[in-house]
Amino acid sequence: MKANMLENLVIENFAIIEKIDLQFEDGMTVLTGETGAGKSIIIGALLLLTGGRASSEMVRHGSKKAILQAVFSITTNQSLLTLLSQHGIEADDGQMIIYRELNHNGRSVIRINGVLINLKTLSIIGRQLVDIQGQNDTQQLLNVDEHIQLLDAFGGDMLLQVKSAYQSEFLEFRAITQRIRKIQTSQQEMTQRLDLLQFQQQELMEADLSLNEENDLLDARGKLLNYKKIADRLQNTQFALNGEQTGAIDLLAEAMHELQEIAAYDNTYAELAKTIADSYYTAQEVGRDVDEQIGALTYDESELLRIEERLQLIHGLERKYGTTVADVLAFQEKVNAELATLVDDSFNVDKLQVKQNSLRQSLRQKAMRLREVRQQVARQLEQDVNQQLSDLLMTGSEFAVHFEPIEGFISSGSDSVEFYVQTNVGEGMAPLVKIASGGETARLMLALKTTFAKQQHIISIVFDEADTGVSGRVAQAIAKKMLTIAADSQVFAITHLPQVAAAATHHFLIAKTTEHDRTITQVSSLDESGRERAIAMMLSGDKVSKTALANAKDLRRQYTKDATK
Repeated sequence: MKANMLENLVIENFAIIEKIDLQFEDGMTVLTGETGAGKSIIIGALLLLTGGRASSEMVRHGSKKAILQAVFSITTNQSLLTLLSQHGIEADDGQMIIYRELNHNGRSVIRINGVLINLKTLSIIGRQLVDIQGQNDTQQLLNVDEHIQLLDAFGGDMLLQVKSAYQSEFLEFRAITQRIRKIQTSQQEMTQRLDLLQFQQQELMEADLSLNEENDLLDARGKLLNYKKIADRLQNTQFALNGEQTGAIDLLAEAMHELQEIAAYDNTYAELAKTIADSYYTAQEVGRDVDEQIGALTYDESELLRIEERLQLIHGLERKYGTTVADVLAFQEKVNAELATLVDDSFNVDKLQVKQNSLRQSLRQKAMRLREVRQQVARQLEQDVNQQLSDLLMTGSEFAVHFEPIEGFISSGSDSVEFYVQTNVGEGMAPLVKIASGGETARLMLALKTTFAKQQHIISIVFDEADTGVSGRVAQAIAKKMLTIAADSQVFAITHLPQVAAAATHHFLIAKTTEHDRTITQVSSLDESGRERAIAMMLSGDKVSKTALANAKDLRRQYTKDATK
């Protein structure tokens, strides 16, 4: 069993499927059955489990919700394990369970290993799990924008290193170019911004704020505004401590003396004498401090006016630049930094352009090197794909990688890359996206998929009737190619071709029946005898003739013999 594969698929109350629970193995698995039996519904469920959009209409009629669940083994897929970790999903046992619930009211619940996720996250993860290839669904291969990415992936580490060196310098070149463009196209705006920043800088510099100044000023203002109250209370305190007849200090001295007279008679008296003595000396210290405060206390109306003006200035700055002095000081730092940048830009455009030109020359060399390496890789890719086309009996077909230089530089280099094909001798090369017949499309996509399978690291590849429009020797060639892909990725194929069904390592038969006036889909895993009969039905129809059964057995023997070689 492969370390990375789809192990289990559970579908409940989805379309015409009441409930199925499928266990899968590695290699190539085919799903066969009559049109409308539910084969594509199974693939549709798998599509939803890897990020497809759902509709409430997909819930089986009469049910409140549909449940879809897939279990993937991802033991050695480090990139996928890392991706899960980035989204807070643990897969310590190398297993990933995707659960999706579709409610009839349109709501959907998605979990991976018990962690609730959104559809976007499921889609990101799903791209590394399943690639569904159909006659009308060729995904990456018919997306021109993806061709350069596929070519780079085929090139491996060597191309990646050259590309990384180019992209690193490209980012620096783009940053400088954008900075110059911003300066040149925003002179008036920049001048206005410069004037504003200079005014703000001057205003804040003249204010010369300090972090704790506001609190200190508020304290000083409080003392001046409450001068009389403070003076009266200090004098009252002084009188209470040092009054001529009833001063607290004198009374404490008398009490201390009385207790000291009896301290020798009992430890308790001694403790009391010590306590009152401490109070006496403390009161003396307080009395001296009060005297100092009275001596230092002054009222200066001009100082109060200065404090009020200073606080008014601070509060005005706080209303303009922040709610606290700390905010204003932080704003001042930003003003200084931005002003320094603008002034530098204003007077150093020429310097930036010199650096830009230097980078342009270096970047051009790196782009040329990247083109050379890509063209080397492209020749190998062409050779590999053309060999696959030959194996698929596409005589006269040819695949080529077309390079088109572009003006300037983009993140991927200085070329656009597009795959071109010729499907018949003499027709000339044309873009891949313009290929014509279904049969040619199917084989061409299969040739490309076979070539790219190892680089893409997709766990499971689904061919949804991708072999439509072919027969005979071509069908056999397609079957062998699917087996080749199955050596690296788990393969599922929905097919009506007996040659493809015979080649598979596993076979599921999908049938539609009626129970209690309801249509349901049933799925059966076939043994060898069942496989031969299913293939015979594909050859001759519902009535299985002896000739058809013999042909089916012969087809199975051919692939069984090939597998044991």
